[in-house]
Amino acid sequence: MSEPGPVLAVDTSTRASVVVVGAEAPLGVSVREVQHRHGLHVLEQIDEVLAEAGLRLDRVAALAVGTGPGSFTGLRVGLATVKTIAYARGLALVGVPSSDALRRAAGLPEAAVVVPAGARDHYLARPGEDPRLIAPGDLAGAVAGRPAVAVDMPADVLGEASVAHAQAALAALPAALLALARERLEAGETDDVAELTPAYVALPRGVRRAAEELGWSPDLR
Repeated sequence: MSEPGPVLAVDTSTRASVVVVGAEAPLGVSVREVQHRHGLHVLEQIDEVLAEAGLRLDRVAALAVGTGPGSFTGLRVGLATVKTIAYARGLALVGVPSSDALRRAAGLPEAAVVVPAGARDHYLARPGEDPRLIAPGDLAGAVAGRPAVAVDMPADVLGEASVAHAQAALAALPAALLALARERLEAGETDDVAELTPAYVALPRGVRRAAEELGWSPDLR
């Protein structure tokens, strides 16, 4: 397959909203610390990176989006935004596991990626495994001696090194996200706009999954 043109990629799995556009390398990058207010920023960031790159949206050849695991609300914002653009513009779309992008950005292919899940739980993503929800007190054992990329977490949970790895990963995340997206596109891989879903791992309290539909329950956990 011929190399794709400029790719626009968005990741909203962490407290940062990350948007990048580029081909072999990023041409425009926007990273904002937004806490859980991704919806207030991501469209403005898309305009920002296109302007920085000197591109219009109709020059973008394909789209990519981080699929988590991560913030429930953040992932919904990122997926909804990118899928809407893909549908409206008829553009190819690829999902990129945010944990894979963070791992590559940190330069630690065997690392466990850990991000908060609510007030006390954590999402854990280890290479070659589906991400899972880890209850309080079980995290150190679940990491199992691997280097950890502890995103949006204090140093007293998994140590100073895990936080340093996360800081390095977030700094390099735009380039890693773009590179992974291009690898999938160059391999001829794309995702169905209607079927691409994020790796929620666990839904918010009170929400359950039954027969592939969302319903209500008193408390998931």
